[in-house]
Amino acid sequence: MIAFSATVRGARRNGLGLLLTPLVLLRRSVQGLALAVERMIWRELIEDEVPANPLISLLAFLLFSGLCLLASLQGAVGYVIGLLLFLLPMEWLMARLGYGAPVQRRVELQSWGGRLRLFADTPGGGERLEVDRAAITAVLIRQASVQMPPLGERPLGWDVLLAVADPAGEHLLARAASLSGAWQEAHVLAADLGVPLRLAGALDASQLAGSRPGGPQPDDVWMVETGATSTRLIRSRRGVGAAQWWRSFAEQGSYLLFVAVLNTVMVNYGGFLVWMFGPRLGLSEPTTLVLDLSLPGLLSLALPEWTVVQALLVVAALGAAGVGSYRQWCPQELSLTGDQLRLRRPGQPSRQLPLRLITGALLLGGPEPRVILWSERRPPIVVDGLSGEREAAELLEKLEAMLDRTQG
Repeated sequence: MIAFSATVRGARRNGLGLLLTPLVLLRRSVQGLALAVERMIWRELIEDEVPANPLISLLAFLLFSGLCLLASLQGAVGYVIGLLLFLLPMEWLMARLGYGAPVQRRVELQSWGGRLRLFADTPGGGERLEVDRAAITAVLIRQASVQMPPLGERPLGWDVLLAVADPAGEHLLARAASLSGAWQEAHVLAADLGVPLRLAGALDASQLAGSRPGGPQPDDVWMVETGATSTRLIRSRRGVGAAQWWRSFAEQGSYLLFVAVLNTVMVNYGGFLVWMFGPRLGLSEPTTLVLDLSLPGLLSLALPEWTVVQALLVVAALGAAGVGSYRQWCPQELSLTGDQLRLRRPGQPSRQLPLRLITGALLLGGPEPRVILWSERRPPIVVDGLSGEREAAELLEKLEAMLDRTQG
């Protein structure tokens, strides 16, 4: 006899999420503006290339000018906008606190002899299912995700599902925050039902190679070190090329630096806008704009004015870039010694799994790709914190090659 019950929770935007939505949208608009201005300056001034659609450049110029004009008239408003848009982790707050967890369904599973009954109550109704135990093909674990506008798709946890052949379908039984927690529940249920336990939606190296032409190409981030008694896969800054490191660093801090440098343009270029457009818009009386055409005066148009607020913005930008780069390229190590495969990373307990129990290495894509060492008899080892699908594809190939050499 099997008695299984669980409560599955979903995600719904709450009051804080509604409050943060316009700020997140505004930040993404400013980020798009920064990127458009950067491309406009690079293509038109450096590459001397006329854009295919000049309206995009004109729109970016007008929006940029409007920001400069607003900041030059309001003083500290520009700094406050910069602090709100870039220094506060609004997307993190929205993903963690901006969504509640209402009950999605309550599940109860019962069986007597060769029959199994599933009861699922949802806010919109209920589900009743009665099948033969022989019709159950597997217990599945699948990564759950949810669309969180404007954040996009975000991981929600790990679902435990019951796969039935007749009538064909997959039925949600439980949801756990971690893969290990979902595995614990699914393993007990699969053992009671006498069916295999599988990870749904995963790819192995052969499937990834078959879809490689238009897919991600591997990077050289993980280094293989072969010793007399062990083989190690090491992910560290030594394996990251200068171009990769700079790209990661620039992506983390470019928008904060954009706001910091914008201060100088607000003071100089914004003053020019007030002098030129102010009388027409009724913002100021006609004045005379004094331009310093000497070399120090011309340099002052491009060099930032190191006010206290701007210095804080620059420090915050470099700090955000450094922290983001460290998170993206934090060291990890997979070592195979004797019959044990071990995962080590700073600040977390090491995980190990006997080699004979490893079924295979699998890749789960999505917003946060993971490489999983799967086992039906022990909780799997999850390698996360990867920079993207390209690095995940590289790790999967090198890990499977290491396992093949050892097991062969």
